[in-house]
Amino acid sequence: MSRPILICGVTYCGTETDLLVSGGVVVPAPEVPPVDVERIEARGLLATPSPLVDLHVHFRDPGLTEKEDLLSGAQAAAAGGYSLVTCEPNTHPVIDTAEAVQIFRERVRDLQPPVSVYTKAAISMGQRGETATDIQALIEAKAAGLSDDGEPVVDAALLINAFRASAAYSANRLCVTAHCEETSGSSAKVRSMLGDGPAMMREPEIIKLHIEALAQAGTGRLHLQHVSLAASIAVIADAKRRGLSVTAEVTPHHLLLCADDIPSQGGEADANWKMNPPLRSREDMLAMRRALADGVIDVIATDHAPHTAAEKARGWDDAPFGVVGLETAIGACFSLVHDGTLTVDQLFTAMSTNPCNLLPPWIRSDADSLALIDPNAAWTVDPDTFYSKGRNTPFAGRQFTGKVIYTIARGRVAMADGQVLACV
Repeated sequence: MSRPILICGVTYCGTETDLLVSGGVVVPAPEVPPVDVERIEARGLLATPSPLVDLHVHFRDPGLTEKEDLLSGAQAAAAGGYSLVTCEPNTHPVIDTAEAVQIFRERVRDLQPPVSVYTKAAISMGQRGETATDIQALIEAKAAGLSDDGEPVVDAALLINAFRASAAYSANRLCVTAHCEETSGSSAKVRSMLGDGPAMMREPEIIKLHIEALAQAGTGRLHLQHVSLAASIAVIADAKRRGLSVTAEVTPHHLLLCADDIPSQGGEADANWKMNPPLRSREDMLAMRRALADGVIDVIATDHAPHTAAEKARGWDDAPFGVVGLETAIGACFSLVHDGTLTVDQLFTAMSTNPCNLLPPWIRSDADSLALIDPNAAWTVDPDTFYSKGRNTPFAGRQFTGKVIYTIARGRVAMADGQVLACV
């Protein structure tokens, strides 16, 4: 059993105070704290109100562990201040059965990573958008959510089934999470359902399809992943006005970067900036910031998507989509605090409070987890220092102000001063 942690002089919810991490919770420290404590001097640091949670990561395990594995991904999360993450199920094989969820959970238990790692399960078998998975069995196996990841479900009947089945068990209802993007694998189905349209620009239409399926289902929760186009914001806002259970997320890279920022190397765009959805116009980027500040977008999630250096070296056309983000997210997002776009409270709501509220009830056991952040610490992004196996970041060489100093996960210090500690 870990020793209690006494956090001294930290700023918590706007007030300087002492906190005690003990007995599975974080509470104000008593006047006479326990004698045998691990003491952290935290004056000048900010404490998150609850764990930093990333609802959207790819740890590539099983099947693609040359890119990332459960342990390296969890270490990257700890380095970035996250004490809980939920993985996408687009592994090899796809996590689309209760047995696959159970195998994942057993592997996490055996590895004992420094932070809590859970997995979503697919909406359709093999993420092919054709045959529904056994959602009741996935719920009983304790999947963290439902997602077909980068292959959007455009079959309305399949979506309606997912919303109804995921909400049938009130003690463990799951979010249906949607990648409303067009990919090579899904483009034919998208065209058959929505007709022809400009490539990589169908996001608002696919969002509408999901929202209308939710309305027809009459129940369920829809979470829209990595929103990127200004036109999508009005669709999401309208759904919320209608009283539908819809939330949305944006990535740090879509908040800070636009297509005009993509650099070239030898006359070709840098593939470390290639992602799906792609970086959009400056107007779209600014619309994402406004929507986050206004609460139309609820969550910041990284879409942490590691690839090997060799894959990204193939050139823009042949390189895979995706960038890493766990270890840069706090620095990147504090840029929006320093420029006045967001308050600290708004940022923490989007990275901590709101994503915590989207987890199934059985996961909400990490009440003794939080991050301690120095909002004024300047640092430069060096991918060679990442715990992630992935080095594919568009932020390489960029200086940020705002750095995670401690990650406390499940009542123990998981990271201190940039060093991830032994697995707990």
